[in-house]
Amino acid sequence: MGAFYGNVLVARACAEVLPLLAGEDFHGYAVPAGAEHTVLYLDPETSCPDLAAPLSRLLRAPALGMFLYDSDVLVMGVCDDGEVLVHYDSCPGYFDDDPVPEEDGDHDEEAAFVWPEPVGVDPDAFLRLAAGPVDRQRLLSALRGVPLDPEDGEDGRYVFAEAQHAEVMACLGLDPARLAYGYDEIGKGRLPRGVVPWDLVLVGPARWPAAQG
Repeated sequence: MGAFYGNVLVARACAEVLPLLAGEDFHGYAVPAGAEHTVLYLDPETSCPDLAAPLSRLLRAPALGMFLYDSDVLVMGVCDDGEVLVHYDSCPGYFDDDPVPEEDGDHDEEAAFVWPEPVGVDPDAFLRLAAGPVDRQRLLSALRGVPLDPEDGEDGRYVFAEAQHAEVMACLGLDPARLAYGYDEIGKGRLPRGVVPWDLVLVGPARWPAAQG
């Protein structure tokens, strides 16, 4: 079974974000992701790409909502002032009923699926979330699904979508470990590397993570 997680990254300090969330109908956890960034682990995780737009307006800052499905698909939405600037999908058509047929008409169902080109490959939109200088060409390569580390790839593409997500976050100068988690994992007491329980702040009626035995 692959990885599943979702969260919203906001380009605003955690201490400034939390008062603006008070009284709003969001449930989850918040943790700083640097001096000027906050990660929100929200429930439900699958809605995080859709929640980025309203959060960007409420928090008056660029936001990136993402969801990773079964280590296969990475979906990200870059938003600002309530508007979706770019919708990124690493594998458009993945959830369609029928696989994408190959041109040669191969009837093998597994062989018939062709990994399509990602949509929403717009590195300039993602720069709004950057924590420092960005190698634009490196970011462009990661968004196109071309692994920078040969060990992450096979046949010219990422084997696991979480490796691609980590590369995109690293290109933006952010800690991939804090961004590779979601509400469910946090609730089970599984914290990202470098995060301790007192780093977490409750958002809405979320409960404290269960202690790991």
